Amino acid sequence: MAMSIKSFISLLVVSMLIIGNHAVASSSEQKSVQKFYDFLSNPGSETHAQAFAGVTSESWVSIGNYSGKNKSRDAFTAQVNGFSKLIPNLNWAVQSMHQDGDTVVVRSRASGTPTGPLFGVDGAGRSFDILTIDIHKIEENKIVSTYHIEDWAGALQQLTTPEAAKAKAAQAQGQATLETVMAFMGAMGKGDMESMKELMADDMVWQNEGDKSIPWIGPWKGKEQIFAFLGEFSKGAKTTLWENQDIIASGDTVAIFGNMKFITTASGSETDEFTFALRAKVKDGKVVLWNWFEDSYDVSRTFHGK
Repeated sequence: MAMSIKSFISLLVVSMLIIGNHAVASSSEQKSVQKFYDFLSNPGSETHAQAFAGVTSESWVSIGNYSGKNKSRDAFTAQVNGFSKLIPNLNWAVQSMHQDGDTVVVRSRASGTPTGPLFGVDGAGRSFDILTIDIHKIEENKIVSTYHIEDWAGALQQLTTPEAAKAKAAQAQGQATLETVMAFMGAMGKGDMESMKELMADDMVWQNEGDKSIPWIGPWKGKEQIFAFLGEFSKGAKTTLWENQDIIASGDTVAIFGNMKFITTASGSETDEFTFALRAKVKDGKVVLWNWFEDSYDVSRTFHGK
């Protein structure tokens, strides 16, 4: 059945009204969402806090992970208020906003200069500028939930000074170095030659200073020479005391200080208790240097039975 011009015009008017009403609703919802970001950019403002409360439901939740520990509206408001002291120049600028039915997706840009440590990192006056993504669920023009993700890891990286970054890297490397050195020392104490071999670089240097007439005074280079020297030492001396006192690790180097004494087979005499120092270096998970310092005078005196 053919539609009259009058009917067609009536249908067109109704359609335009429907479309128009939807556009207005969409605009109203996005304006409500914008107030969320106005509050983030003015964290110390009571006016903006009230506006935020006005566009969110009482049961609104902030969901940032899958732990199930979501933030309520009151908890979130308190957190944002805390930002006013920590990041007084916080700016949370909306870059784009897209709506699909009852869902509004926002890409924003958060920047600021913390006045103190942020998540444990003191930026010493440095600023951050990060990407954030939020997904807001709308019901009756109220935001009822917000899924969000922020590049806080990127912020902390931006806040970390080059000096602090180097120190942190050196600390991490030092810990790995220490673990290798202690594993090597432990294997040596057990006589576990296979584990020692695995932890030694092919060109490792073992350097002992002292009386060259003593068979185990080095330097020794390479696994073959080092194991030959260790064989001489095990035949020539028996350790009766070994105590590590202080250990310092940084980067590829470990320093260990302690006390020890041993009996020499040649004389049957025991050294006095003396302080030793070890400087060890590690590269690619392998020990490359074992620089040993001891009371060479007492060791020589004892070895020669004096």
